Amino acid sequence: MFKVGALRHRNFRILWIATLLSSTARWADLVVVGWLTLVLTDSPLMVGIVTGCKMAGYLLAPMMGVLADRMDRRKLLIMASLISGGVTLTMLVLLLTDSLSIGHLIVLSLISSLTWALDHPTRQAFTPDLVGKDDLTNAVAMNAVATEMTVVIGPAFGGLLIPAFGMSGAYALIAFIYLLDLGALLRLKHAKHPIEQAPPRKHEPPLKSLIAGFHYAWSHQTVFVLLLIAFMLNFFVAPYRYSFLPLFSRYVLDAGPTGYGMLTATAGLGALTAGLLVVSLGNFKRRGLFVVIGGLLWPATLFMFSLSDSYYLSLGIVFFAGLAQAITWTLIATLILSNTAPEMRGRVMGLRTGVVISLPFGNLFAGAVAERFGVQIALGAYGICAAALMVWIILKVPALRKLQ
Repeated sequence: MFKVGALRHRNFRILWIATLLSSTARWADLVVVGWLTLVLTDSPLMVGIVTGCKMAGYLLAPMMGVLADRMDRRKLLIMASLISGGVTLTMLVLLLTDSLSIGHLIVLSLISSLTWALDHPTRQAFTPDLVGKDDLTNAVAMNAVATEMTVVIGPAFGGLLIPAFGMSGAYALIAFIYLLDLGALLRLKHAKHPIEQAPPRKHEPPLKSLIAGFHYAWSHQTVFVLLLIAFMLNFFVAPYRYSFLPLFSRYVLDAGPTGYGMLTATAGLGALTAGLLVVSLGNFKRRGLFVVIGGLLWPATLFMFSLSDSYYLSLGIVFFAGLAQAITWTLIATLILSNTAPEMRGRVMGLRTGVVISLPFGNLFAGAVAERFGVQIALGAYGICAAALMVWIILKVPALRKLQ
């Protein structure tokens, strides 16, 4: 039986709905922009560059975390939603006027990456304020479920709408979803009960706040090791969804945009299954052990995926990749939040979002290696490197698997 105690908090329910909407829009955008880049350039390297630009704003995520600790988090989320919607509308206009170029894609991807860098640490730091410590694991798992539900819905929309209605139809849908997201966030001010706040935040210079966040993460082994794992997995493993799947769909599996959307959706279905599993377990023990298992299983599945040239076998493998991914990311976020002081959550989650900066470099390097040696060799090498580094971390920090 699923435990959804976090949803009894009205403000969290509203935020959860907004997460469903914003994540749907972002996933649909990632699918469409990946295929659009291939159509415009027919270059694996350019796919890596554009998807890398989608993540480049994460360089500023630690500073965004400072904002989340100093400003109204609801207003920050509203601002991020407005900018994301504006970028999407710009893409739609450029498509409708047949004016879109690869330069436009790169610039707009960079702008949207800034909104992602602001939204993620703010949303994560906001969650404990809304539910309290007892429901924190459940709330983080529910957020993961919301995200992974949209990993199924968003890519399916993006991938299936491209052949049905064209690129402009896909972006019209994305713009509409951002409008619904904005409406949900605006409802937070009408909540019947005031939002619980962390201890009062000090009005110190932003640079000093940022340095304090780095020092806090460095001096707390649990937080530092979890951030290190996230950094490594974002570089070597997470690019499979953004750079490798469109390349496999076109050059290995010959599946087209519809097959690409279904591969991405199947990975999301696996992640959704894992999220529901974590929700059903509630505030369980030995979460560190599950991080270890997920961190090893995820690259192993991608190595197997690199050996497959069967579309249906690839669908099965990518399901388990999504399963391992969701277990790993959900429990890393839970363990970081539960081991971080309330007044530091924004900055620490800003660092958690900031380590995603390894993802655009991973995407860029993946595109370059795939163009030079082939996509299957590139993904196989990525999987081997990730598994080896995960084993090294486990051996260096044996306490990791004992984390509760």
